[in-house]
Amino acid sequence: MKYKGFHIEISPDDHIIRSDSNGKDVACQGFKFTVFADESKSEKIDEFTAAVGFELLENSIEEAKQFAKDVVGCDIKESLEMSM
Repeated sequence: MKYKGFHIEISPDDHIIRSDSNGKDVACQGFKFTVFADESKSEKIDEFTAAVGFELLENSIEEAKQFAKDVVGCDIKESLEMSM
């Protein structure tokens, strides 16, 4: 997926570790995101995950795409503010 000049790969991941309300580690379904500077994928900028029931409300690619846009959008805004 392309967003704000970046290329974002989104892949399903069934073993994302999060802590539940009791502090116990649990394996969750969700998505892994890899952000590249452009479509050539020669420069990886970031990599992160999102788990259903934590960062994502549902296990859908639409939800994952929106989450990626939110994260990349926030990171860009934060980077611009820090450079001023």
